[in-house]
Amino acid sequence: MGFNSSIFSVCPSVRKVNDKLIAETGLGFRISTLGCFYRKVVVDRKKEEVIVSRRYLWLFKRSRHIRFSAIAAILYGYQDISWGAWWSWAHKSEDIFIVRLRLHSGNERHLFQFAGEGEFQNDGPLPDWMYWEDYAFNCSGTQERESLVYVELLSKMIGVPIERAR
Repeated sequence: MGFNSSIFSVCPSVRKVNDKLIAETGLGFRISTLGCFYRKVVVDRKKEEVIVSRRYLWLFKRSRHIRFSAIAAILYGYQDISWGAWWSWAHKSEDIFIVRLRLHSGNERHLFQFAGEGEFQNDGPLPDWMYWEDYAFNCSGTQERESLVYVELLSKMIGVPIERAR
């Protein structure tokens, strides 16, 4: 049995201020990139809009305002990007959970990625006890739980369903 900790994941920080849900690039990622990349998503219930602001290379800023009425669904997806997923049956996963908005126009707007170390997975013919060391020292991040909470909050605040991202 392993344990979960946020030190094994790179996730945005999410907080609620009044009637707004604010998510922004996590402090650890901002420090590691020296503030080069930054994204902030504000869901404002009173104005019924989502504001997506981003900054690249310290200089280039862009902001988009998306009305709730223009949003068709919250897209939620998962990818395992570990090399082991391609080459072996038993591997430690590297998880990425993707959150996007699907608009009625058919366009999609990227919000955030929640990434980190996943759990050890045995999809092969050998029994789990053959990998007891991998299971005993299994450490994983909190990216799955944090992304799911964020997606559910978005869905409730905006009033749209959650769909599987492709």
